[in-house]
Amino acid sequence: MSLGLLIGRIKIAGFRLGVAAVLFVGLGFATLEPDITLPSIVFIIGLSMFVYTIGLEAGPGFFQSLRTTGIRHNIFGLLMVVVITGVSYALIKAFNIDSPSGAGMFTGALTNTPAMAAVVDTLPALIGSDSDTKAQLELPVVAYSLAYPIGVLGVIISVAVLAKVFRIDHDQEARDAGVAIQELLTRRIRVTKEGLPSVTTMPHRFDLEIIISRIEHSGKLFLPEPGDHVDPGDIISVVGTEEEVNKAQELIGEFLPGDPTHDEGLDYRRIFVSTTEMVGIPLRKLRPRLDHMLVTRVRRGDADMVATPDTILQLGDRVRVVAPHESIDRATRLFGDSYKRISDINLLPLLLGMSVGVLIGMIPIPLPGGTALKLGSAGGPLVVSLILGAVGRTGPVVWQVPYGANLALRQLGITLFLAGIGTTAGAGFGKALADPRSLTILAVGAAITMIFSLLTLIIGYKFMKIPFGQVSGILAGMQTHPAVLSYVSDQTKNELPSIGYTTVYPMAMVAKIVSAQVLLFLLFL
Repeated sequence: MSLGLLIGRIKIAGFRLGVAAVLFVGLGFATLEPDITLPSIVFIIGLSMFVYTIGLEAGPGFFQSLRTTGIRHNIFGLLMVVVITGVSYALIKAFNIDSPSGAGMFTGALTNTPAMAAVVDTLPALIGSDSDTKAQLELPVVAYSLAYPIGVLGVIISVAVLAKVFRIDHDQEARDAGVAIQELLTRRIRVTKEGLPSVTTMPHRFDLEIIISRIEHSGKLFLPEPGDHVDPGDIISVVGTEEEVNKAQELIGEFLPGDPTHDEGLDYRRIFVSTTEMVGIPLRKLRPRLDHMLVTRVRRGDADMVATPDTILQLGDRVRVVAPHESIDRATRLFGDSYKRISDINLLPLLLGMSVGVLIGMIPIPLPGGTALKLGSAGGPLVVSLILGAVGRTGPVVWQVPYGANLALRQLGITLFLAGIGTTAGAGFGKALADPRSLTILAVGAAITMIFSLLTLIIGYKFMKIPFGQVSGILAGMQTHPAVLSYVSDQTKNELPSIGYTTVYPMAMVAKIVSAQVLLFLLFL
């Protein structure tokens, strides 16, 4: 694991393997010494931890996206997975590749380790328990490892080439989509319009992503309360992006000079959210506890967002609170502001959710022919974590994991899993390199990757009119590979790839786990 992570940091021609290098180091060690293996329980736990933490983070955005363009994009992604599964079946049969290797090659070409794990889990039920069982169980992992590198590089090459062919202006795409990186600012506006809605409904009524953080009436400064109205001559402080604040000024009044963050009588502070009582609940329901204080901004990871009544805080968020001087310390105690506390995570909800996910993954779903399909130790935890991530909390139990801890657990999980499957397949990998059929697997795997990538990009951009940066993110999500997303994000330098990635990633993960098993069943018919 150590050597793999070190090699993964080496950049060649602008590309690096990242954590995927652990797989190849494991293959190398086990090729030299076949007795180097990890117990299967180690990498099963690693796989479950990896997909579970992804689902927790993606859950809220996944279900929200389904209300807008998410359904359309997920249907598009699902159809592309179905198409490439059919193409793969035809190619595997045409080139006479054995069924276990063909299914493993398919998962490697689409760079999906959980799908490969599902193939390995399903294979014993199809091949029986003869003397060649162990050798056949290695075939999917070997074929996966042969096709995997081109599965990453092929997508990156496709994105790079088509971006040049279509002459994509990533900055203009970001501006047109309204996702260009903009800092939040606070401006003072003197009200000149009459009959304005209440300050709490104004953002919704005017379709603006703003929040009014202060009101000055007859020389007195105070925080807005639900139902408060403003009259001509009042002065309000508006928080939002420059574009949104300018729209608000046109609808409300005129800008005033001065720094609204240094008003007499009010103070503001950035506070870590570390108390479980304040997370998983919309801010509007927390309003009775936020007497004489107002949350104006939320910073999650590296992104700032305007706080709205529907905003749901997570452990590890940093909130900007505006309050009178005498209330600012109470706000700090209310939200916790303890970096140590959010680092000391509660493992019970995490392990409980993972356990339920693994159990659900073990439930057999009957298929024609007497066989059964299982979500496995990848699909089960993913489905459960998507639901729990969207729910946020159940009574006193908070399902979310602090942002930093989530990333750390995710990295540990995928590293354990890749080390485990790499060492398990090492002996078979060494033999495969000396077999001319390996070249066939490499070539067919590359063809599957390129067909999938080019079809997705061309259809998504040219026919569905999805911004190229976003459809590249959709492709990265359908490949379920962070290295692809990292490359695309580096090229676009905006949020479009991340939006596309998180929209389809959960669907793609489940769809490819299922499609890999379906392909395996079809190949054995």
